[in-house]
Amino acid sequence: MLNIFFPVFWSVLFGAFTLAIFLLDGIHFGFLPLASFRLAVLFFYGTGLAVIALTFLRLRRVEISAEHLYVTNYFKTARYPFEAIQRLESRRWLGLRLGIFHLEAAGIFGRRILFLVRDNALSELLDRFPRWHQP
Repeated sequence: MLNIFFPVFWSVLFGAFTLAIFLLDGIHFGFLPLASFRLAVLFFYGTGLAVIALTFLRLRRVEISAEHLYVTNYFKTARYPFEAIQRLESRRWLGLRLGIFHLEAAGIFGRRILFLVRDNALSELLDRFPRWHQP
């Protein structure tokens, strides 16, 4: 849900704030010249959008059935057989556990599927599919 809620929240809230700053009349905003403040706010907004695009928008939702791995970005869904998965990697990211499925060949979401996972679910996956364990 982070890949939908947070980008929409950021773009709407800070987009409206940035627009309001550009619609202000005057020469100064507090102790800053208004032109400098506008550029700073625009830079902050653009940097936030870039960080979101490079992090949160890459996250996918992953579900596992008895025979397949289902990956979705809430608009498209892909189904991969277990044989298509090369390995499963995990990392810590912003205090969360990030899982990365490495595929044998590129699918509609690429060769790497990034998703958030709980520690106990990750250990269950690796117990169920020991060949996915990273070397």
